[in-house]
Amino acid sequence: MSRSAIKNLISPIWLIPLLALAVALWMVWQESAGAGPQVQVLISDAEGLEAGKTPVRVRNVDVGLVSEISLNDDMSAAVLTIDMNENTQRMLAVDSEFWVVKPRIGRQGVSGLSTLLSGAYLRLQPGSAEQTTTRFKALEEPPVTPQQTPGRRITLTSSVNAAVVVGDSVQYRGVSVGQVEKVAFNVDNRTMEYQVFVEQPYDELLTENTRFWLQSGLSLRWNASGLDVSLGSFESLLGAGINFGVPEGQPSGEKIAESRTFELFASEEAARQQGFVNGIDYVILLDESVAGLEEGAPVQFKGVRVGTVLKVPLRWNPTDDDQAPLKQIPVLVRYEPERMDGLVPDTRIEYWRERLPELFEQGLRANIRASNLLTNTLYVDLRFYPEAEAVAEQEFAGYPVLPSMVSDFSRLEEKLNQLLDKFNGLQLEASLNEFSEAMTATQTSAEEIEALAQSVAEIVAQPGMQELPQLLQQNLVQLQQLLDSVDDGSATRRQLHRSLSNIEQLTRDLKPFIEQLREQPNSLIFAPEETADPEPKAND
Repeated sequence: MSRSAIKNLISPIWLIPLLALAVALWMVWQESAGAGPQVQVLISDAEGLEAGKTPVRVRNVDVGLVSEISLNDDMSAAVLTIDMNENTQRMLAVDSEFWVVKPRIGRQGVSGLSTLLSGAYLRLQPGSAEQTTTRFKALEEPPVTPQQTPGRRITLTSSVNAAVVVGDSVQYRGVSVGQVEKVAFNVDNRTMEYQVFVEQPYDELLTENTRFWLQSGLSLRWNASGLDVSLGSFESLLGAGINFGVPEGQPSGEKIAESRTFELFASEEAARQQGFVNGIDYVILLDESVAGLEEGAPVQFKGVRVGTVLKVPLRWNPTDDDQAPLKQIPVLVRYEPERMDGLVPDTRIEYWRERLPELFEQGLRANIRASNLLTNTLYVDLRFYPEAEAVAEQEFAGYPVLPSMVSDFSRLEEKLNQLLDKFNGLQLEASLNEFSEAMTATQTSAEEIEALAQSVAEIVAQPGMQELPQLLQQNLVQLQQLLDSVDDGSATRRQLHRSLSNIEQLTRDLKPFIEQLREQPNSLIFAPEETADPEPKAND
């Protein structure tokens, strides 16, 4: 091809598309040079998110934008494709977390209200790991504690139905020192598991002897002093809270070196009483009813708690060779010498493992007693019975047997039953009939007395009876006047004395005449015969 032909092919008109291509390449290079990495986030629901509009923020600073929203292969979740800004690679550590910020209402209050106008957005919490990734799974709920917060995470397990949710506070003596981060149910163990974060410097309080318990807003407990009412913090009134501490009477113990698992007790009392993990397990074979004896009940010696009831009853899966099943009810208890710290010279397990058999030989026996007759709650009581027969050491289901005796409570119940049997054997019907007849007669007599009293009242109410006291008083006055008139020295007295003297003289004068009439009644008509004087002579 000639040079003229080449000049004809290279026309100035070709400069325009070449210039446009160069500009386009430059713009692509500029865009790619200023762009950051592209990541994918798997999310269960993309509600409120829009491609090309939903930003990704860190501390309210935009660091990326959702460029595409699609479904994964099995359509079980949504996939967010995010174009990150330049220099954001260090934010995409393997422990970084994404979640959707939107309005939420919970125990911690209301959050995400600003999204009501601006719309939902993705928040990124950068991790601290050195390794990075471009694939993440979004959290269903915002993290309770930022990852950079210094502190310690531990796990609590509980077999009770506790109303603990994510975000509930963890307190120490009323001070909020952490929060519950996760709540899960372990299907294999059938227990609740709680991930708890304790902030610094309060994580130094976590030791080997630390106990955790649920703190309700209001608790009622009946003890020997009466009704004990305990009011928790304001946060515990809104929801369940978790408290922790070291049980009274126990040393603090060594600080935990790493995250570990603790048991979550139902109450502070349960944590205090079951906080003694060292002890000697015994089986008590009881010949009486165990109704009212529950797990966690105290084992006491002279009113001092020395142990805890572990299982009521102990299920040991007997075989066909076992004789008379349920003839005796086995109860598993734990003798805890640490409870007697300061009361005995030695609380070591080895010492009491050798000492207790000696005490059994001296008559130490166990029985059950009632701690509250109203609620029928029982406890295990240890005391010495010097008259008790000696028993040989034996085992039951792999545990040593603690000798027992029938309690006084059961004896009292037996005596009451005997008394009731005798009472039922009494002939009460005949006695009740006689008593009824006597009561009828008494009622009749009472009615007669009432009628008589009414009659007397009517007599007394007559006008003459009302005037009787006045008449009697007048007669007494007149009698007194009469007695005064015959008093010594009075004229009436002298007149009466003369009259009596005259009567006496007249009587003496009439005496011969009366004697003559007695001897000769006719002397008033005929002349009286003269009688000769009698002549004295001897008897023939």
